[in-house]
Amino acid sequence: MDKKIILISLWFIFFSLNGFTYSSTENGNIIKIIDGDTVHFLKEGDTKYKKIRLVGIDAPELKQEFGKESRQCLVELIENKPIQLVKFGQDRYQRILAKIKIDQVDINLAMIRKGCAWFYRRYQESLNEDDQKFYDQAEQMAQRQFLGLFKNVKALPPWVWRKKN
Repeated sequence: MDKKIILISLWFIFFSLNGFTYSSTENGNIIKIIDGDTVHFLKEGDTKYKKIRLVGIDAPELKQEFGKESRQCLVELIENKPIQLVKFGQDRYQRILAKIKIDQVDINLAMIRKGCAWFYRRYQESLNEDDQKFYDQAEQMAQRQFLGLFKNVKALPPWVWRKKN
């Protein structure tokens, strides 16, 4: 019994030090796209949807410049496709923090790559080290290529816009 406790403790410490974030997955569909980083998800077999905040990204607000385009970008990526939701916990508004995957494609990362969202570094610890690196590199590439919202080199990040509005 003591060996089990020691092994479990060591396993937990090891993964905690390596930026490991516990997650679980669910299959289902997106039934509503609110904006570029918030959706309503319906799990297979359920009748009640869950509000989902896409982890690791921050998209422009709908009233913000490029907000509607960001939402449309997400619509084009996921509309009417079955998805896998990878959950990472909840935010302070009780939304589930999650990554959306379609056929193993990370849709959150795709939003950054297309210039439709920023990498949300303030909460980057929610992601593992590889995802942090991929999200950061994707944003830098989108900026260098002036994709999407980065066509405007003075585009205001949503976390700044929200403080002003």
